[in-house]
Amino acid sequence: MDVTQSSAGNTPHQLLARLSGAWAGAMRTWLEPDGQPVEARIQGSVQQILDGRFSLLLYQSTLQGEPLHGMFMFGYNTARDRFEAIWIDSFHNNTAMMFCSGEGTEQGFWVTGSYPDPSGGPDWSWRTEVVLDEPERLVITAYNISPEGGQSMAIMSDLRRLAGRSE
Repeated sequence: MDVTQSSAGNTPHQLLARLSGAWAGAMRTWLEPDGQPVEARIQGSVQQILDGRFSLLLYQSTLQGEPLHGMFMFGYNTARDRFEAIWIDSFHNNTAMMFCSGEGTEQGFWVTGSYPDPSGGPDWSWRTEVVLDEPERLVITAYNISPEGGQSMAIMSDLRRLAGRSE
């Protein structure tokens, strides 16, 4: 069953299909809440997997001169009526997978997960917003959320679709 086939014009799975392709742009990472972001180039590709049930973003960049690689798999759970995601990378989460869930928005979706405080304190939360604000522009923004609820920018990737490179 191809879940992207529907009489409705804007289903969550059709959004996932529109994200498919090769992307490149700029990534800003905030290592301190009030600090200046570290900037780097980022590139990756989104491909649909399992007959359009899920999308997989594989990406690479650098952070402070070191290679950074990551994977963000996301989909829409029709039984629970929510977006879900798994996020891993070579910098932020060590060897852990972050499991996330959230809701759709007018131009994309958001998901929230949590990760352990490396100093042994309470877990922190991480909210990721995925916005396809134009067919050729994808913005992925992530926020750190302290155990007390305060939010700060963590990452912003502003990506453009690479011409002739859809997956």
